[in-house]
Amino acid sequence: MGAIRSLPKQIYALVGAAVLLAVLLDRINRQTPDIEKTLLEAELIVGIPPIPNLSGWPKSFLSELKIVHQAIIGTDGGVAALGKLGELYFANGFYGEARQCFGVLVGLDPQNPRWAYFLGLVTRDYQDKRVAIDAFERALALDSSYLNIRYELGMTYVESGHLLDSVEQLKPLLERSDWEPWARYGLARGLALEERCEEASEQLRHAIERDSSVKKFFALFEEVALDAGNRVEADQARTKKELLPYEKTLYDSWVQDLWERCYDTIRLARFAEAEALAGNKPRAAEMIARAGQLQTIEGSSSVELEAVSELLDSLN
Repeated sequence: MGAIRSLPKQIYALVGAAVLLAVLLDRINRQTPDIEKTLLEAELIVGIPPIPNLSGWPKSFLSELKIVHQAIIGTDGGVAALGKLGELYFANGFYGEARQCFGVLVGLDPQNPRWAYFLGLVTRDYQDKRVAIDAFERALALDSSYLNIRYELGMTYVESGHLLDSVEQLKPLLERSDWEPWARYGLARGLALEERCEEASEQLRHAIERDSSVKKFFALFEEVALDAGNRVEADQARTKKELLPYEKTLYDSWVQDLWERCYDTIRLARFAEAEALAGNKPRAAEMIARAGQLQTIEGSSSVELEAVSELLDSLN
């Protein structure tokens, strides 16, 4: 009977605990959005590098940086603003600052392959290639259709000595006519590291047959020929290389899309040169016009812009 008499008190205690738990859960649920916002803002702050010394740069660059900084915290578009900040730094050659932004963005916006790809680009020259390799692998998993990712991953594997992995990435590019010369160049780099000079030379011959306008193809051919003791072929490759007036690079549309964020006249000239060599003359002309409107950076010259203007004239 004692147990029966005490039962109501137990029920009241359980009901009271349940009510208290419900109140606490309701309070937590109501606070969760604020908690999430606070955590997001904390992560965004980690991604914001200090503004570097911009002495000699156009004042409009600093003004845009300040506007983007203000947009990162306290708005719903903080992630997009941090992305813009990273692109600003990347487009103007501030790779350390860009790495800080992109390193946080790959976590905050994990489905966007550009952040991982750009992170790979700004870290690929590091002695330790693991950061770049991980970034390119992440980007490739998100977007295998953008072939620049596969190429950059393959080349980073070459530079890190992972030659079998590089072949796995570069060989599929041989099936695309526009990518074949670059893929063969990458394969030749790996073969040269293994001192397989004849095979490397064969890959480079095929690359040059398909695109004879790339200086680095001839530069590697010269190097391989010298290693093989073939001075005649080395001299011929060097002569052809020196006759090429421009340093043609692999066209990268994701990077080229950042040109409007660039405030460096020399870098704008490179953007314009890439467009001109790709046959995009109107876009190249826009880039040259933008460079001409910017205040010249201290110590820079207009030689590069004049060279690109001459290139555009020669293509007309």
